[in-house]
Amino acid sequence: MLKIKQIWRTGLGLALVLMSVACSQTEAELVPAPLGDRAVLEKLADAYTAVSDQRLGVSPMSLPGDERHKFVVEVFSRAGYDYSGTLRMLAMGDFDRNNQLHKDMVELLLMPHRNQKMAKMPAAKIYTGEELMDVATLERLLNQ
Repeated sequence: MLKIKQIWRTGLGLALVLMSVACSQTEAELVPAPLGDRAVLEKLADAYTAVSDQRLGVSPMSLPGDERHKFVVEVFSRAGYDYSGTLRMLAMGDFDRNNQLHKDMVELLLMPHRNQKMAKMPAAKIYTGEELMDVATLERLLNQ
């Protein structure tokens, strides 16, 4: 009986290690979402719906900014893309404000701090430091 418990614990420990390795590999494999590709936006829209249906009982827009940020990051991850990497790519000059597909991508990327209905949360409490700089850059590009 003692031998079975030891095997069980070893197997459980091994399973947990393998799961954590698999998760970290998945996160490392995420890439910025390609711009100007309708199929990418459709994939993100499908992920948006799936995450919303699975995780929320309310509209994502009714969440506070920090929770919206987590939601959008999960949407990008579910679609196989890196939220921060996509934000960075657009802020570094790949954004074309005359391209509707680019504008749609930016709308999703900036969702965490836009149109907050309840108590407005400052952007500094929503984004990481690097993301905050990229958000400010994108906002400037949008308003040129």
